[in-house]
Amino acid sequence: MGINLKRAFTFAWDDSDFLSKWVIGSFILVFPTLPEWFPGLKRMFANPANALFLGVFVILALIVYLAVTGYFYKTVHNRIVHSEEKLPSWQKFWDYVKNGIKAYTGSIIFAIPYAAVFYIGCYFIHPDFKSPIVLLVLVLLYMVFLALYLVMSLNFAIKLRFWAFFTYRRAFKRVQGRFKEYLIFYAYCIIISLCALMITALLSLNGLTTLLIPFFAFYIYLVFADLYSQFLFE
Repeated sequence: MGINLKRAFTFAWDDSDFLSKWVIGSFILVFPTLPEWFPGLKRMFANPANALFLGVFVILALIVYLAVTGYFYKTVHNRIVHSEEKLPSWQKFWDYVKNGIKAYTGSIIFAIPYAAVFYIGCYFIHPDFKSPIVLLVLVLLYMVFLALYLVMSLNFAIKLRFWAFFTYRRAFKRVQGRFKEYLIFYAYCIIISLCALMITALLSLNGLTTLLIPFFAFYIYLVFADLYSQFLFE
């Protein structure tokens, strides 16, 4: 089955409760951006005497990102494993935090060997990072790493288990015989990410439009959720 890009941007609308779920997720993402909206809060956090308050804020912001990431994976999991077309309810917030912890922990551990090889290589080769050729090689290496990571991320969306990031054989069976479709999925992920970054940068140029960034960001999470689901659906 091919990937329908239009469907990825509109699937969430099929849920009669889409608006409330989107607004809740967006407002949750508002929290980490509060210092940008309130300069007084930003100045307070810059004061070393308020280090405790800053620490609490950072922890709460981390919980927010974990929850939204966990919600994303739960959305994919429900559609593929349970054939549930509706978006998950936010009532299981802490379950999403747990899923986010597993996702981020698995991602970090997955990346460690690749990062180690990269830094060891740089230590011995001493590349000139100002060279266009070196920069091109770095971009290509990152794109290869991202292609590998996406495969493991797809596997995690099915299992919602920490070890899903390390079962290479099972993960690559999901793309076996579907290389062309995976390349299209991968290209869509790259293009949408770049476009989202550019739109976010434009929104951040004005104080008023900055308020829209969390709402836009959460909608993009939902777009990626459908892209994952379309690829995994067989």
